Amino acid sequence: MTTLPRTTERTLVEAALEVLNAADPVEKARLGEAAALDWSQGVISVTYHESADLPVPDRPAQALRPILPPNFMIKCPTGALSSPSPLPSQDIIARFGKRECMPREFFTDFVNVARHEGRHFTLLSNRLQELGSYYGALPAHDGLWDSATTTSGNLLARLAVEHCVHEVTSYLD
Repeated sequence: MTTLPRTTERTLVEAALEVLNAADPVEKARLGEAAALDWSQGVISVTYHESADLPVPDRPAQALRPILPPNFMIKCPTGALSSPSPLPSQDIIARFGKRECMPREFFTDFVNVARHEGRHFTLLSNRLQELGSYYGALPAHDGLWDSATTTSGNLLARLAVEHCVHEVTSYLD
């Protein structure tokens, strides 16, 4: 199979879509870290191409694992069981970057958030392995993506719901 040479450079939105479309969570974290490094070093310098019409998935690809409704989750004394995920930040980059014509600083902030979330995921995944388990062994809920789907057409709603409500309630549980 012959690959045609690219006529345009890879964009940050394309990198975010690669993360969203990867099913393996470890691969997602690796791709997110690589994209963040490329962005910070200027290897990726273009946020998006005006002419590109890249579809953003409603939900990110994921490996099969048990998903429970949020009200079925067992509450821990220190809060709800949840996993850090670079996906909400990657989705914001991919979904709203072009549509909202955001400045470069907007992208840089969310690249940094995604990088930190990816690192937290990697630490959690490694610790679970040290304890003889793995990411995906425990039941999880999909409440964050329910909210993401509901707010997929409105950046301000997305920022308010995901970064205020979900972050705050994880500390209150």
